[in-house]
Amino acid sequence: MVSTAYLISQGLHLCVAVSCLLIHFTDAASVPNNTHKDAKNDASKPSSSNATFFDGLPPLIPDRVVPARKPRNAGKSYDVETPNIERNVQWYNEHNPDQQYNLTRRSDADTVGGFTLDLPENAPPIQPSSDDVMIQATTSQINDFKKYSAIAGTAYCRNVVPKSEWNCVSCLQYVPDGKIIKTFTSLASDTNGFLLRSDKEKTIYLVFRGTSSFRNAITDLKFDKVAYPNVKGALVHKGFLESYNEIISSYFPAMQEQLTAFAGYNIVVTGHSLGGAQAVLAGMDLYQRDSRITSKNLKIFTNGMPRVGSPEFAYYVDSTKIPLYRSVNERDIVPHLPPQSFGYLHPGVEAWIKSPGSVYICSKERESKKCSNSIVPFTSISDHSNYYNTDQGNCLSS
Repeated sequence: MVSTAYLISQGLHLCVAVSCLLIHFTDAASVPNNTHKDAKNDASKPSSSNATFFDGLPPLIPDRVVPARKPRNAGKSYDVETPNIERNVQWYNEHNPDQQYNLTRRSDADTVGGFTLDLPENAPPIQPSSDDVMIQATTSQINDFKKYSAIAGTAYCRNVVPKSEWNCVSCLQYVPDGKIIKTFTSLASDTNGFLLRSDKEKTIYLVFRGTSSFRNAITDLKFDKVAYPNVKGALVHKGFLESYNEIISSYFPAMQEQLTAFAGYNIVVTGHSLGGAQAVLAGMDLYQRDSRITSKNLKIFTNGMPRVGSPEFAYYVDSTKIPLYRSVNERDIVPHLPPQSFGYLHPGVEAWIKSPGSVYICSKERESKKCSNSIVPFTSISDHSNYYNTDQGNCLSS
């Protein structure tokens, strides 16, 4: 029997990873919008909805959407991938004279934007850790990353979304008292997720699912950016923003109800792959529209997240001081897409799973040339499915 992880891998393989993680049908407006149908439900009861628009949201808080200045430590160029690509390709060609790697192969079925989908033999090895940039993660940090990775993985479970049943193995292992407050699904882009509350932890979780169906993956490869409407001058990936906008009015009112009913609870937003990109957009929206949400009670954890936006967007996200940890598993290709050369930059702090059981925190904000960017363009789609020994799609069929 073909494993679900293999299906995810092949789906991403065929769709070419990042903007293949999205689709926006022209008839989206015809999809029923049931965003507010359960507005009168008790805040502790689960609900589900299909959403295509966002409306009736709290206004943006002016002093929380101020564009950020370019940080002093940003350097002259944010693109640290291109020099590494040139160096690693030179190494590869010198050591493999019969198998030259051509940087201009943009349409090759084995590469995406010049990055390899499958790691070739005799690729440059991962270099030893750089103590000035990489710090070995503590046991406590790794435990947190593993927990939030597992919670993100539960979004692939059919019992969780859309059935609102918190009974999967990882569900009960990591949040045994979890109560699903709401699930949300957009039929237009197949965007899915859920809102979960743990009274024992005094935490509200907002979880987004990654790619698990070809519906997310039938568009051609595109790295188009559009204006990020909340912050002047910032740009974000067009498809990620469109798919996120289809569900914002579904989860946001429910989150507000929870914050009112359970004052003082912390918030964790998490997601894998496309879900990670949407987690960042959601985390920003929560911060920008609700004064109760601050950098003290909100955290964002992502796994295998593609780049979401421009340097200006990354600088803004970092300026909020909201803790954002993005994990990258070994040579996972998705975090390197869209390429930096297309005008994209990650915000947050990278946690690089350099090898099984070896996790490093990249101390530099945003992106360093010495962490996972050091291995480009020799990446692998097979490293996208498993994070912290959690198969992100292990219950797709359940």
